[in-house]
Amino acid sequence: MSLDLDNLELVYKKYYEISLQIKELIERKLYNELAAFISKKEMIFQEAQVLAEKIRKNNEDASRLAPLCQLIHNQEKENIKLLSAIREDIKQEMRKVNKNTKLIKAYSLSEKKQGNILDFKE
Repeated sequence: MSLDLDNLELVYKKYYEISLQIKELIERKLYNELAAFISKKEMIFQEAQVLAEKIRKNNEDASRLAPLCQLIHNQEKENIKLLSAIREDIKQEMRKVNKNTKLIKAYSLSEKKQGNILDFKE
């Protein structure tokens, strides 16, 4: 067992924990806090890439990390599914708002232009 492999396992565990926290934020509808966690996840990912490259160069066997990688993969798929559902909800709301805005605009432009009895100009 190499130190790089052990460090990569720790980094993958951190990545998995961040993915779980992101799922919690999504479920609790705390979307404003997502950006900070996503940036943390990106930094951890970059760290993992460096370690993975070292392990590849040394031709070490990293197969023991496969179950952890599968957990991360499944969690990421679930997060993507949750965010995609939210995106679809937002799209539907935007369509409703756009329709209402168009109707309001159409009716506001077509005000009846009728003269008053006392209006001698017409």
